[in-house]
Amino acid sequence: MDQNDYSRRKGRQVSGKYEGPYRNLGMNRRVDCDVEIMCTGTPMNHPQSPTPNPPSRRPRRRDAGFTLIEAALTTVIVGTGVLSIVAAQQAYHQKNDWAQRTGTAMLLANELRELTMPLPVFDPITGKTFIGPEPGEATVADYDDLDDFAGVPMAGIYPGMTFDPPIDALRRTIADMPGWSQHVTVDSVLVDNIAASFVQPLGTTPMLRLTVDVLYQGPNDPNAQVITQLTWVVGQ
Repeated sequence: MDQNDYSRRKGRQVSGKYEGPYRNLGMNRRVDCDVEIMCTGTPMNHPQSPTPNPPSRRPRRRDAGFTLIEAALTTVIVGTGVLSIVAAQQAYHQKNDWAQRTGTAMLLANELRELTMPLPVFDPITGKTFIGPEPGEATVADYDDLDDFAGVPMAGIYPGMTFDPPIDALRRTIADMPGWSQHVTVDSVLVDNIAASFVQPLGTTPMLRLTVDVLYQGPNDPNAQVITQLTWVVGQ
């Protein structure tokens, strides 16, 4: 079969347009046929397909992990938070310990106040002629009036009484309270000025002012500290 016979069988070119079995492709195409191989064509007046967009270049992600600065900042932040928590916890324990000590001290002060409430101001037998513990009143169990708690005078000064270990309202020693003590002083004050710091000679007025200081000395404390103070006035 020669080339002319092949062209007649497969189609013909009319006015630059190919008419034949490939017309259904919908393209204006000039076709050159080869008998032995296949037909190849060159597009004619066909709109070119749009050029695909180049692939977008994303920023290269750095390797996962922390830099030295990030690690240092994290350490500083975490360390600051831990130190703040420790300081707050320490302050809480200190406040809690102080509150417990204050409550205990007030309890011990009220024990002495309750002990002295039923007692007369001066001895019912000797009256004001003998201030302080009378002969034969060696311990707190023998005290029968308020002026006995003024203590034995030293150079005309009544130092008061110290109870270490502390005692309760029944004059019994309170066990298991190491470091705690009670100190009571007795002063004569004027009726119209019971809060005066300048006191009168003991026994010269019908009004006595009793002051109880409750002290505590911890294992590491060099001296005892006054935790609370309770004052009341009793008239004859």
